[in-house]
Amino acid sequence: MRRSTVLWFMIATCLGVALFMLKHEVQRREEQLVDLHRQILASQEAIHVLEAEWSYLNRPDRLESLVRRHLDMVPLDVKRLGSIEFLPMRLTPPDPTTDPALPLDLAPTLAGLPPLPVGRPVVLTREARR
Repeated sequence: MRRSTVLWFMIATCLGVALFMLKHEVQRREEQLVDLHRQILASQEAIHVLEAEWSYLNRPDRLESLVRRHLDMVPLDVKRLGSIEFLPMRLTPPDPTTDPALPLDLAPTLAGLPPLPVGRPVVLTREARR
């Protein structure tokens, strides 16, 4: 036999083995892909079932009956509401240079605070906001 014939025979054999291995690798990957698709479909079905259960459990009439049964909640009375005038005013920040109880390294922190408002805040009505 000539050398070229042996060389071509070896190349053909190597290519055949490589093609055989590639074929089995592709089949293994296709099986993995099919398994992943099955898992995705099962997960999507589970999500669909859970969303349906969530919708069922969050029905307003069901939640209202649960609140009445387990919580001592009553509707908010208008008399219980207050206005902003009843809130106390904010105190002035302490001066670290004159207050001996404050450390001196707090001065840069307090210096960066915004100024305190002068007077009470004004509550605008709907007409005044427009």
